[in-house]
Amino acid sequence: MIYLQSPIKADDIRDFEMEGFSVGDSLLDHYNMDEISNALQMKYPKSDKYIKYQFTISNSEYDNISFHLKKNDPKFKIYEISGGTFFSKNFTKCKKYKEKVINDIKSITQNLTEDSYRYYYENVEDGKSYADVVEFKYPNGDLIRMWCVNWSEQVENNLNYGDNFSISLTPLKHMNWINEEAY
Repeated sequence: MIYLQSPIKADDIRDFEMEGFSVGDSLLDHYNMDEISNALQMKYPKSDKYIKYQFTISNSEYDNISFHLKKNDPKFKIYEISGGTFFSKNFTKCKKYKEKVINDIKSITQNLTEDSYRYYYENVEDGKSYADVVEFKYPNGDLIRMWCVNWSEQVENNLNYGDNFSISLTPLKHMNWINEEAY
């Protein structure tokens, strides 16, 4: 779950913690170099400015937690945090979970613009898979994004993907990089 660092209303995403991590922290405060180098790494097709590191976690509401770090940053500063939970072949359960998280976010934030949309993964197998996304946008452009992915039967069978919930704490500058440079 995500929590406020202090008992006041959150003014931007840096006020949140996800599993004890906040945007702006150093990943080295939580993991050693061996753990970081052994984490699953995701690079982006059009820019290597940031690398995503994913860790499997236990005793948590999440199955994994991911961080975007700048390439070759000796301080390992966290620029984006996301958590994910699997609901294999149970999109309905994923949607119910997402609604609970949305209500939790609304109870600890204020003055946010809410937007929702459906995104289709047109380039994955049969193109029938989609994510139902909800975004909460701060006046400064920072985003709290939540989504449930409903993979088609073909994708589940051929690629062994499972329906899942994800949440991310993404500053505007990082979201701009994802939208304009990463892909």
